[in-house]
Amino acid sequence: MASSGTRRWRIAATVVAMLGLLAAGAPAASAADGDTPADVIAAFSVENAVELGADEASELEHVPDAASFGTVHRVHAWSASLIAGEAGDPVSAMDEWVAPVLSASGEAVGVYRVWRETPDSDATFAGVDGDAATAAALTEVAGGVTVIEDPTIAAWYTLDAGVVTPVGSARFDDIRVATPIDRAAEIVSARFAQNVRDAAPPVGLSYESWMWAGIALLVMAAVGVGFVVRRRRLPA
Repeated sequence: MASSGTRRWRIAATVVAMLGLLAAGAPAASAADGDTPADVIAAFSVENAVELGADEASELEHVPDAASFGTVHRVHAWSASLIAGEAGDPVSAMDEWVAPVLSASGEAVGVYRVWRETPDSDATFAGVDGDAATAAALTEVAGGVTVIEDPTIAAWYTLDAGVVTPVGSARFDDIRVATPIDRAAEIVSARFAQNVRDAAPPVGLSYESWMWAGIALLVMAAVGVGFVVRRRRLPA
């Protein structure tokens, strides 16, 4: 039986997950997983990628070479239940999709993102960056494999046949190699709980006070991540 302390941390982690997803501004997907919807396909635009790359050349120096896109992947997030330590329903599908930007020679030069601002709206451009390493890694992910983003540590994973695998690097501080989902749930839950503990205010405040203070700090961080990723829009 879990101790009261463990239950408290699981509750705190669940709240962080739920508030973080809301704060990041990406609502849970209303469309079922499967074939990429037509409005999503239409939102992937080489012209937009080139225009943005030219406008922000210092940051996206290779994106003006965009010629096509690789496989489109729907973005998933860790579910609140997984962050609470339960792997039964490990991910939540988001109304976001990503694809590697490819040059004319087929080289991966960036990651392009589209999203639906509301569940019933059409997908629109959400952001593009020159992370060629992640883009190259995404080209190796087969269509239909679940792709997970964890923006709190700038990490990407796949989930396939109950195994979580880092995408593109073994540098991540928790899931470094292919890991069964039950073990991945323990690792992610422990990290989120540690984040709450690290965000605690000075000794002297009640458990509830510093727990909620930690949650507030993590939510503010999630807001910042969501703002940077999703609000880098094309000039009017």
